[in-house]
Amino acid sequence: MSAVDCALQAVPGFETTDYALLDGRIVWTGSNARTDHPRNLAHPWQAAPVAYDAQALRNGAAQAWAGMEVHVGLLGWLAGQRLVFPLELARPRLHAVAQALRAQDLLAFEAAALRVLGLGHGLTPSGDDLLGGIFFTFAHAPIRSDTAWHSAMPAMHARIRSAAQSATNPISAALLDDLMRGSSYRVLHDVFDAFQAGEPRPITDAVDRLLRLGASSGGDMLAGVFLALQICEPPAEPL
Repeated sequence: MSAVDCALQAVPGFETTDYALLDGRIVWTGSNARTDHPRNLAHPWQAAPVAYDAQALRNGAAQAWAGMEVHVGLLGWLAGQRLVFPLELARPRLHAVAQALRAQDLLAFEAAALRVLGLGHGLTPSGDDLLGGIFFTFAHAPIRSDTAWHSAMPAMHARIRSAAQSATNPISAALLDDLMRGSSYRVLHDVFDAFQAGEPRPITDAVDRLLRLGASSGGDMLAGVFLALQICEPPAEPL
């Protein structure tokens, strides 16, 4: 047993997962070396810095949305489909996030974001993954014309991180923190690279691989990306 193995500690309540604590940091300890993520303990992966063009990302994302036949997770919400419990009951909360983004209302967005933290089932609840996709997009494609959004991001991130400590589980909170920093699974970075290039086949391939991430995590994150890029929005809530 290595010194690193001896230093690993179980995440309380999540002892049966492939995550552990190393010097207070959550790391992924699974045996599949192909899981490319910065928290992969054996094979940590980091994306190379890329300068994305917001309009190119929008164009690529619009291609992906137009050609999408399967709507995983919260992509179904964007497509007007019925959601599973408890997400179906939380439609007003989800719509508040979309409406705030569309209106470019910074205060309303933060308030709405705080209300979807921890929303859903699984190791990374859908609400966390949705917000992660939004903040990941903000990190790589600042699309707000109002500079107040950019200057407010560090403080907003801090408040979201603080709230996540009690609103969701520690593993999801850590992965959300990565997304806010613009760092995540290789496949999500691959999707952005494909959107930027704008070629249909690589877009389809990257999106298909992202949708296979977790039970619905890939679809939930992609829904956040689409919302942040403002290439689609959910159908209006009935009066």
